[in-house]
Amino acid sequence: MAPERQVRRAAARREVLRLGGALAAGGLLAMATARSAAAGPAATPPVTTTFTGHSPPGFDQWEYVPFEVPAGVNRISVRRSYEPYVLVPGLLQNVLDIGIFGPAGWGPGAEDGFRGWSGGARDSFTLSASDATPGYLPGRIDPGRWAVALGPIVANPRGMDWQVDVTLEFGPEEPAFVPAPAPTRAAGRGAAWYRGDMHLHTVHSDGSGTQEQTAADARARGLDFFVSTEHNTRSANLTWGRYARDDLLIIGGEEVTTRHGHWLALGLPADRWVDWRYAPGDGLFAGYAASVRADGGLVVPAHPSSPGPGSTWEFGHEHVDGLEVWNGPWTIDDVNSVRIWDKLLRDGRRLAAFGNSDAHSPAAVAHPQTVVYAPELSRSAILAALRAGRSYLAGASAATLDLTAAAGERVAGPGQSLEVGDDTVEVTARVGGVPSSVVSLHTATGQVATGFVPASGAATLTWRTRGSSARYIRVEVQRPRPTPTTLTTMLLLSNPVWLHR
Repeated sequence: MAPERQVRRAAARREVLRLGGALAAGGLLAMATARSAAAGPAATPPVTTTFTGHSPPGFDQWEYVPFEVPAGVNRISVRRSYEPYVLVPGLLQNVLDIGIFGPAGWGPGAEDGFRGWSGGARDSFTLSASDATPGYLPGRIDPGRWAVALGPIVANPRGMDWQVDVTLEFGPEEPAFVPAPAPTRAAGRGAAWYRGDMHLHTVHSDGSGTQEQTAADARARGLDFFVSTEHNTRSANLTWGRYARDDLLIIGGEEVTTRHGHWLALGLPADRWVDWRYAPGDGLFAGYAASVRADGGLVVPAHPSSPGPGSTWEFGHEHVDGLEVWNGPWTIDDVNSVRIWDKLLRDGRRLAAFGNSDAHSPAAVAHPQTVVYAPELSRSAILAALRAGRSYLAGASAATLDLTAAAGERVAGPGQSLEVGDDTVEVTARVGGVPSSVVSLHTATGQVATGFVPASGAATLTWRTRGSSARYIRVEVQRPRPTPTTLTTMLLLSNPVWLHR
């Protein structure tokens, strides 16, 4: 549906009241800001226009508040408020997500028009040619028709009243923002195992830590790389170069936060943004997934079994490269995600497992993490190895796993294929940093063997199995210590070694 039709339909439904035109005297609010004062007595004062509306009950809905920006505007500021209503805190309550699009458009996939998104994390934002609130993109304030984008989540059966105030400031164009994306390569250790976290947030979406704090914590926990995945915005990817060093590779990405499941677009260039405003029935997901892959990136559903509103994955698995089976502290949601992944493996899908922190504070970074074997520490090498499943998942930086499968003189590790025929396959798992735990061996026929790790935390375990029926081999290491929702705690989980005739 065209944006104009969307706006007309929204206006008819909720009777948006525009209190004055963008430049009408009745809408003026004399704000004696430092910027207008510095411009001298002849400067045009800021103009504030107030829009009000009412959204019906619902979860998957989008509304747009268009406004005109005349020539001479050098800054736009937006503030929103809405009627609170809480049925179940954090789950069923009113929220008004916000963002903004420029005159290039705001319809589905309007990448050129996108200028930022903060969802429900902020009440206000500002942007100009030189700076912007985190989550928003600095750049020219071009004249034309802009729109505040709203994502009303309305739990109140009576609907939700809201208000949006748009302030335009006038003056000379400010100095242009200079992007500083992260380099695509770090020093590394040549061909080696590299530790990374591919799902984390900063103040550029709903995280509490700055980019600098997040990079420092990643280093402190021994990470070699991480992927930046802010909700529905690319703003952080524009400045990670300020915090990258030879010892830390920072890769661009986005957590595409639809109302029907979240997915990680891993490996995005700094100038790429992926839209989130669609449902499974719209038929748009496959195209967005293909565009990410065309840039060399990966498509990975995040926390696919999360029961939170809008978090459970509904887009299927045809167009994905893997599955985030371990998201933050181990819970029953992760148990269910591993079950989904293992069924896909049994069905013949070679999908890699991912484990990430989903950190919203620097302290949570790297718990868990994904450890990947790559020929070098570069964006392309890391993504290729992750796509192949040359990796295992670890709950902490001290946890290590060396998994091999051998048939005669042939040896393979996670993500590799081993020709076995009817030969017996010898499986060896060397683990470290996992005291008093249980190692289990899994194939296409289910769990086939277990072993125990002593209090020292280190052990080498060996099993033999028939390769013709196993099809793949993977390992889990768990401690018999309950969590609030599970009987055990995952410590290590490998991707499969593939077996074939």
